[in-house]
Amino acid sequence: MDLFVMGANKVPTYGESVLCGEYGFSTGGKGANQALAFAKLGGNVSMVGCVGKDNFGEKLISSLNNDGVNTSFINVKEDCQTGIAIMLVQDETAKYVCYVGMGANNYIEEKDVEKAIRSANFDMIVMQLEMPLGVVYKIVELGRELHIPIFLDAGPPRDIDMSRLKGIDFISPNEAETFALTGIEILDTASAKKAAKYLYDNILPKYVLLKIGEKGSLLYDGDKYLEVPAFKVNAVDTTAAGDTFGAGFVIQHCSGESLENSITFATAAAGICVSKKGAQTSIPDKKEVDKFLRSVKK
Repeated sequence: MDLFVMGANKVPTYGESVLCGEYGFSTGGKGANQALAFAKLGGNVSMVGCVGKDNFGEKLISSLNNDGVNTSFINVKEDCQTGIAIMLVQDETAKYVCYVGMGANNYIEEKDVEKAIRSANFDMIVMQLEMPLGVVYKIVELGRELHIPIFLDAGPPRDIDMSRLKGIDFISPNEAETFALTGIEILDTASAKKAAKYLYDNILPKYVLLKIGEKGSLLYDGDKYLEVPAFKVNAVDTTAAGDTFGAGFVIQHCSGESLENSITFATAAAGICVSKKGAQTSIPDKKEVDKFLRSVKK
């Protein structure tokens, strides 16, 4: 669940209060955002997760069900709270800082993901890092064993053992996550390429796909770089943009589209997302993305 606060134009020091603007609650969480984005963009998706036995958990599962996500692998824990993210959104840039109370996310277990992954012939496993790292490593092992491609949206930043990720198909961090993984700050194309190469050399994925905000994205396959610019939109809230981008890319890639076309579709989906407030409420469906792409090609 997300609590978003608009007008958070200053990061406070300890003991300081900062007056902001309007606020609201929205169903969210990286995994839930990704699952809902897949469903809205036309995919057949199952989500593995854990929520608390509370109103937030009920609302989250109901929202996912309503949009066509299979929630049968989401466990409800009696004795803990549903995870919550506090999103502090700046007016001018629409960028945010986020504090995550993990809650029930800490109780996802390896046996839960194994049961789900072995339940069907999936085209792709998409995961993020809002869960115990042992579960992340188990998913990588299962993907290798069952020959299911893995897309890792590498957030939030964690002290992760990159050697345990060897050979995944895609790793896709944003700028802050890239810095946490590599120590390289993305300032320009040269530094982005340097960071992508670092990740490729240390993880040996098939592809590194960096999300670089308003600059677009960068794909690296160990040989060639592909830069795809962002679309110009009026950004008001970037909260779920990365999750929407990843879902948009994967669903097109699994449908047989080229890498460049898949990234372009993902970029359009993320562009629509940042033009609206909220997390899951801002995620577009496939008709919206197709309409947007037709409009920019005129």
